[in-house]
Amino acid sequence: MPFLSRLRSASKASTVYNLSSGLPDPELFPFKEASFVLQSGEVLPLTQHLIEKAFQYSPTNGIPELVKHLTDFTAKLFAPPHMSERGLAITAGGQAALHAVLHTFVDPGDCVFVPETTYSSFFSTLETTEGKPVIVGKDRYGLRPDLLRDTLERSSSGRRKLLYIIPNADNPTGSTLTKERRQEIYDIACVYDLLIVEDDPYFFLQYGSQTHPSFLSLDTAGRVLRIDSFSKILGPGLRLGYITADKHFTDKICTLTAAVTIHASSLSQVVVSELLDRCGYEGFMKVTRDISLKYLEKRDMVTQAASKHLSGLCEWVETDGMFLWLKVLGLEDVTEMVNHTCRERNLLVVPGSIFQLDATQPSPYIRINFAMITPEIADKVMRAHTHTHTHTHR
Repeated sequence: MPFLSRLRSASKASTVYNLSSGLPDPELFPFKEASFVLQSGEVLPLTQHLIEKAFQYSPTNGIPELVKHLTDFTAKLFAPPHMSERGLAITAGGQAALHAVLHTFVDPGDCVFVPETTYSSFFSTLETTEGKPVIVGKDRYGLRPDLLRDTLERSSSGRRKLLYIIPNADNPTGSTLTKERRQEIYDIACVYDLLIVEDDPYFFLQYGSQTHPSFLSLDTAGRVLRIDSFSKILGPGLRLGYITADKHFTDKICTLTAAVTIHASSLSQVVVSELLDRCGYEGFMKVTRDISLKYLEKRDMVTQAASKHLSGLCEWVETDGMFLWLKVLGLEDVTEMVNHTCRERNLLVVPGSIFQLDATQPSPYIRINFAMITPEIADKVMRAHTHTHTHTHR
């Protein structure tokens, strides 16, 4: 263990007179107390003791109270096999978690398997590791296991290392993998000895009657690294995510984190820990259900407006999450339309090419984020798309 990590570990013991580390005196911090007013009107106070903890250094894997909350939540929510052998590492958001995972496990030339469209920052993050992206085909239901198997069988150069996947409310398509596909993908990963990086920031934005199991729930072999994030539920400004994986994996990740950020924001960790302490598991699940219902209303608003204005011009399916994935009919590529015609009408959307490995290749798709939409905005946006489509085809 690196020297600084040993210092931080040793300083956890209350009987140690810690004269070795760089801890500042909390009595000299300018902040004394604080409070947060919740949507319910309840007040979440941060006492002087909590303020001292919130503004002090904390363990690299996270403050113990929050680690325990999240470990207990993960066990209840996903019931992973061998949970006692798993570790949990809190990170400065989901992006920091992804960066840490890729830089811990991917060496130059390693093959990393990824769906043909995915979270755009994945490709730029992978590039910094010099890993080799290998594209796998997908359909409206997500990554296709048969194409994953075919791609693995054909891959001949580079060590097969891991599969990256967003299983629920995929970014950008909004698709959610079925239980059957998850099991088949997991079985393929076992055969080819792949790690699975399960990036799941939209887990609580599934709109079906039942949520689907995590790959972690299937993980009898200890090959899944699950990334969770509070960004879509509690707010991205908190910059809090966490990784759940076999303990020797999270220990490696914490070694890298200690050398880069030391730890995630202590203030954010204390606030979320106090919130979870107040809500408990059932209370937090109710918060997520209420948020999910609000986003479902927004999705229905935008799809109804699309049906009204874009039928015959575009194709789409009802999805989970916060994105509508529109296919513009009659266009091979929407980039010119998005960058010029849409902007001229004060309409900012994202061309589908951004989510491909090679963003210069054509794409007929547009991603629309409906998270902050209202009925009036939904109608205006879809009406503007009608005029944009018409103008582009002149």
